[in-house]
Amino acid sequence: MFEVEISKIEPFRNLVKALSVIVEEGTFNMNEAQIKLLAMDPSHVAMVDFELPREFFDKYSCEGEPRLTVNIGEFLKFLDRVDRDEHVTIKLDEEQARLVILCKRGGHSRRFMMPILEPLDEEVPQPKIFFKASARILTGSLRRAMRDASLVSEHVKLEVGGETFKISATGDMGSALSEWEKASDELLELR
Repeated sequence: MFEVEISKIEPFRNLVKALSVIVEEGTFNMNEAQIKLLAMDPSHVAMVDFELPREFFDKYSCEGEPRLTVNIGEFLKFLDRVDRDEHVTIKLDEEQARLVILCKRGGHSRRFMMPILEPLDEEVPQPKIFFKASARILTGSLRRAMRDASLVSEHVKLEVGGETFKISATGDMGSALSEWEKASDELLELR
């Protein structure tokens, strides 16, 4: 059993949009503390290590450790239909192998159902990489920087240096650079 409630859909929708840029299908592992996704892009070049704590949601209920595999792009299409002022409940219907998305506002409700997929067979190996730096940034800022970079290249460079965090890209069509100083409201953490 898995069910969450969200009163403000925009932050959650932004997270799913960010995932959809890299991952086509993903298997989410849920437990009583969090939702976790470890997935590779289709070409096995980029990896997503995504964790969303239960505190992110208004209500979070999970029994056992269910796994949920969905097409991220299709899931995003349903989330795009949710209005900002709607209260959303997302739950797993294991009997019908469906993900149910309920939207409520006042006396009106809407329900979407999407099929869940068979879990992906391949285990994504966790790389043994130790980073010397860390940056946390607002999802909207990250998405904007990635869209800027996509104008000139399919590759980005992430740099943490001193008191700044940079996302840059260079290609045949030019270059793009997004830079945040440590004091920026959009940069949540820089170490």
